[in-house]
Amino acid sequence: MEPLRSSDPARIADHRLLGRLGAGGMGVVYLARSQGGALVALKVLLAEYAEEPGFKDRFRREVEVARRVDSPSVVPLVDADPDAESPWLATAFVPGPSLAEAVTAYGPLSERGLRLLGTRLAEALGEVHRAGLVHRDLKPGNVLIAHDGPRLIDFGIARAPEDRTLTATGVVVGTPGYLSPEQAEGRVGDGIGPASDVFSLGCVLAFAATGRAPFGSGAVDALLFRAVHDPADLEGVPAWLRDVLDRCLEKDPARRPDAGELVRELTADGTARDGRASDAAPQDQGAPEAAPRDEGADGWLPEPVTRLIAERSAAALALPDIEHTLAPSDAPATPDPAEPDTHGTSAPAEADTRETSGPADPQDSRPASRRRFLLLAGGAVALAAGGGGAWWAATRDDGSDGDHSAAASSHRPVHTIALHGDLSGPQRDTGRAQERGLRLAVAEFNARSDAPFTVKVKTVDDGGDPVASARLAAQLTADPSVLAVVGPTTDETAQTALAKYDAGLLPVVGVSPGSAFLTYQGFRPFLSARLPDAVLPLYASAYLRGQARSRKIGIVVDRPAGSYGTTLASTLSNDLNKIPYPSVPEVVSAMRRDFGSAVGTVLSAGADSVFFAGLPDRGALIAATLRERSFKGARVSGPALLDERFLTQAREDAEGWVMVAPVIDATRKPEARKFAAAYRERFEEAPPRYAAEAYDVTGMLLKALAGLPSKSRTRQNLLTTVQGGKYKGITRTFAFDKYGAMAIDSTGGFLWRVDKGAFVYDGPAPLTA
Repeated sequence: MEPLRSSDPARIADHRLLGRLGAGGMGVVYLARSQGGALVALKVLLAEYAEEPGFKDRFRREVEVARRVDSPSVVPLVDADPDAESPWLATAFVPGPSLAEAVTAYGPLSERGLRLLGTRLAEALGEVHRAGLVHRDLKPGNVLIAHDGPRLIDFGIARAPEDRTLTATGVVVGTPGYLSPEQAEGRVGDGIGPASDVFSLGCVLAFAATGRAPFGSGAVDALLFRAVHDPADLEGVPAWLRDVLDRCLEKDPARRPDAGELVRELTADGTARDGRASDAAPQDQGAPEAAPRDEGADGWLPEPVTRLIAERSAAALALPDIEHTLAPSDAPATPDPAEPDTHGTSAPAEADTRETSGPADPQDSRPASRRRFLLLAGGAVALAAGGGGAWWAATRDDGSDGDHSAAASSHRPVHTIALHGDLSGPQRDTGRAQERGLRLAVAEFNARSDAPFTVKVKTVDDGGDPVASARLAAQLTADPSVLAVVGPTTDETAQTALAKYDAGLLPVVGVSPGSAFLTYQGFRPFLSARLPDAVLPLYASAYLRGQARSRKIGIVVDRPAGSYGTTLASTLSNDLNKIPYPSVPEVVSAMRRDFGSAVGTVLSAGADSVFFAGLPDRGALIAATLRERSFKGARVSGPALLDERFLTQAREDAEGWVMVAPVIDATRKPEARKFAAAYRERFEEAPPRYAAEAYDVTGMLLKALAGLPSKSRTRQNLLTTVQGGKYKGITRTFAFDKYGAMAIDSTGGFLWRVDKGAFVYDGPAPLTA
């Protein structure tokens, strides 16, 4: 359990929160104490999701499912409020590890343990299936270990076999590596039934017996492909269990045993391994009875796991009662950085400390590549009087912009703003654009005669390496002079860095990462200054239905694009389904480089437009296929295709494509003309994508910092000021919710199109058709 964070509430309904058990993309799970004193695991969903049409209905179904399933091997539902602003549900707290944690740490289970695990889970599935449901996500992480047996959890995606509200054909829901072939193929309706859970149970038992997932590890597409086409890896599975798993893992659902049969097969000759007669009845005679629990579970776990459960149980008993718990206090403020020595030489207008993991040429500023993410904090700083012409002539792009006002700056405090980016790796164009935008904002601030402090710039280059990103984030966090960070550049580098920044409550504003998951993990100092990838398809939907006048939209999901592709496709599909509006989803495997079949499917179904949820290299392949088919309809994609690689690989096939992205062209936006002129004068080129956004968020940070008294210029006060404020920049207005995500308005998405081999900015994207 982790301690509560300053952003966490102290109480939800009648439950006092005690700590965090985990967090994910949809919300947080807390350890809490009910009004009656019982410990519960309280799952809270983010309010943003609750505002989506149909979301509360889906969450209400999860609550109803949990109430319908009655089994001693299923963690029971205690309380819930699906209609709350942030919907929540509470289940009994199990103070033990998950099966994944236990096996990974202490090794496979014994024969006795495997038999009891399999029997109890099969009993639980029998109750789930008897209730007319399918769990759909049985995996080691969803099995908790108690001293008397396993407990099945998480009915978030459980559905009746005929329920098609969760997905569309070709969209995979669940956990790859433990999905049945029919789930991996994205079937819906009658294709996903109780037999799918039996397949997943076979995978779980194989893991418990060997410590390995039966279809290996690696890329999602590889796992899905193996589940459909390859035999399971059962090497090391005990002989007595091998035959059972062979049947569970049949590719044909009709050839798998049902839950009742499994209960009988996992007991020896109808007798449980503890010597008790099994009371399990065939499934067609009703649900199998639970195995006796008074002593049958003794000794089923390795001794270290038993000890771990005992330790966690003791720790739970030692937690304070309700009257002794207090609301968590805010994290201590970061101390003010030391004031500069005013008796020495004057501070430079913009000093630079650079740490790199590879070479970086600040003069090389090529167009930005795929997915971007933006984070922001305050308000734009006005250009210095006179447009900056004479002043810029004296500056250098070497980390120091000259001593423009020695008399004034020598008596100013000095604070540091850092740029954390990929300055030498695959996304260096984006990272360098952000660095230059930041430097321009800082130089303008330092040029002001009324500036209350001088700003230094510190840059670190992670080269696109997540490991280097975490190391550099730790170093910036440990530097007390650094009050804020702009960056990192990518989703992957941000993911590894944010925990380090959170430890020091160092404000981080992301300009180009696009995954909503980054904001929903509960990192306190993270502010996302761009719309996430999950929102941009709403603009694409409006464009296709309105300006493009499409009557039926084909959605091609490219699996090599991973979560980016599935996020775009799922959002667009859900938006069209709720209208409703005709669409044709189609998924392309990573094993294929030929898009002919997918294109043929959507066109034969009557689609007159195509939305591609994928990356630049494969975008060139589908672009070529559509051109070969003489397709004249709208071709639309997300921000990943706003990349020079798409232009160079697709060439004439790229003509006419439209991208919805969270970034502007500063040379085409009236509000950004002064910025564009100053940028061009300083760097002798037009501002590339993401330079204006970085300029904006830096200005926001500096405005917020300047509004604080000298003794109050701390990391925490800066973060609080930015989170609670609203800043009108040259690219858009920035405001953040309590989770650090940027508030959604009508100006967050922008249209780009390919015209004569170049990307052309078409202004704000429509939010309504």
